Amino acid sequence: MMQPTSHHKNKQHPMRFARLILIATGIALLLSTGLLLTDSVNASRSIQVGMTPTISPSPTPTFDASRLDRPNVPAILSQVDEGQLIFWGVCIACHGDRGQGLTDEWRLGAYKEDGNCWQSGCHGKDHPPHGFEIPKTLVFPALSMAGSLGRFQNAQQLYDYVVEMMPWWNPRSLGPEKAWQVTAYLLKLKGSLPDGLVLNETNASAVPVHRKVTTPQNTNTAIFIFLGTVIFAMIGLVARDAFAGNENASISNPIPGSAARPSFFAHLHPPTIPAMQARWRYTLGAGGAAVFLSLVLVLTGLLEMFYYIPTPEKAAISVETITSFVPFGALVRNLHYWSAQWLVLVALIHLARIIFTGAYSAQRKFNFLLGLGLLVFILLLDFTGYVLRWDEGIRWALTAGTNLLKSIPWIGNQLYEFVLGGSEPGPAALIRFYSWHIFVLSLTGAVVMIWHLFRVRRDGGIAAAPAGQREDSARITRAELLRREILGMFFGGVLLVVFSILVPAPIAAPMRGATIVDADSSAPWFFLWVQQLLKLGDPFLLGILLPLGVILFIGAMPYLFKDIQQTELGRWFPRSGQRVQLIFILISVIIMALTALSISQ
Repeated sequence: MMQPTSHHKNKQHPMRFARLILIATGIALLLSTGLLLTDSVNASRSIQVGMTPTISPSPTPTFDASRLDRPNVPAILSQVDEGQLIFWGVCIACHGDRGQGLTDEWRLGAYKEDGNCWQSGCHGKDHPPHGFEIPKTLVFPALSMAGSLGRFQNAQQLYDYVVEMMPWWNPRSLGPEKAWQVTAYLLKLKGSLPDGLVLNETNASAVPVHRKVTTPQNTNTAIFIFLGTVIFAMIGLVARDAFAGNENASISNPIPGSAARPSFFAHLHPPTIPAMQARWRYTLGAGGAAVFLSLVLVLTGLLEMFYYIPTPEKAAISVETITSFVPFGALVRNLHYWSAQWLVLVALIHLARIIFTGAYSAQRKFNFLLGLGLLVFILLLDFTGYVLRWDEGIRWALTAGTNLLKSIPWIGNQLYEFVLGGSEPGPAALIRFYSWHIFVLSLTGAVVMIWHLFRVRRDGGIAAAPAGQREDSARITRAELLRREILGMFFGGVLLVVFSILVPAPIAAPMRGATIVDADSSAPWFFLWVQQLLKLGDPFLLGILLPLGVILFIGAMPYLFKDIQQTELGRWFPRSGQRVQLIFILISVIIMALTALSISQ
């Protein structure tokens, strides 16, 4: 026979290996089946002879009695700490120590034999005289779990429920202060209370219940660094532009062809101005300060527009959101508010300076009217911005202030609806005020301001006596003037930022209910004298005609009285303008007296 080749051997090896695997698998199955049958037989025999299989007991959970102890709170109690103590003393029995609700684990573990709330002698029908019955259908919900407190969107809604409905057996017994403390603790349990925030009626509507918003921390250092960087950058840039035109060349003997074309910032100023009339003690820096504050208002207003929501439901909440939760939002809002108030003061100071130096006569009469009209725009802008807060503090402006329009004969109602967008304050009124503030008044005011500045240059610059009749004929260059303006903006900007950090802009609770004037509502400070006049008589005569007559009379004074003598220009209190000065002083004293009287009442 022929011997098998190596090729045949290789084919047989896998077949042998597969047979071995099948044999081993069969043996293993037989052994395991036998073991299972043996265990089953033994178990059945043990049952037949009365034996029970041994079962390992599961550990019984024990209740930690320390959960009932008084909470460990610091010596100086915060709002949350106060709320935790109230919750422990009043709410824990029904809502659990962790806000988990009236669970079986809590009832049976904390109160043991008294864990059945409906047991006779406890909270059943035959409860003690000072006790109360809990209906078996009543469910005490969890407060801290995911999805709990679902009916409430913000902390104000939660507070309203707590102060009106809690505790269940004695509603309204907590009072506002304790209700705020409990609300703060409930938000702490939910993990949605912003760190370091003290809840109150002003900010509660901006605090959501179901998500946590963060409050900016330690922003003052960053504010000062940012302020310094911006100011020095501005100084460097403007100074570079100011000196780019080689303004250091001699004024009396310039080198032909050596002077470069003035930069944009330099070109906004005349080439030279009298040195005496450029001093701080003459101009008071009021005109330049007004321009600077206007620029701050534009910048901060644009930033606020990213977060402000002009609807009655969201306006005050969005303002509080800007103040409390937007990084540097409090600074931006404070800068915007105080810039507006300072702008009114600076504009009034500028008007007084013009009157007391006689810089309203001759060719400057029309520009005086432009400046007075610009003051009216500033007041209206401040008034409409005041209303945009839409909180409890603006009720007078929204109701009594606007109702003055209705007192105008024949056209009052139509004018009121045109200004407010309806027959009474409402959602349309807020949108209308927003439009007046952002578009109509701001854009028109900007045009009038540019026109006013142009006329200052057109009418010969700052008022001064003719060149041959001045005590000092020295002049300063536009570069020096620009340097002084930069210095003024530097100190004014630093003062404004520091003041805005230390003194927050006012804000009240969101307006709720009908828009009617209450006893505590008052006008903005610059209209307090009008509010006082309204207490004395007819609203049309004292609230419309008289203030309008005062403005028109001041505007007509340059045309009603003789011009200031040219030799007296450029100094304080020229003799030829004493009548105008006395009338302006009288009007100012009366307005300030009425304002003080309104504040004192």
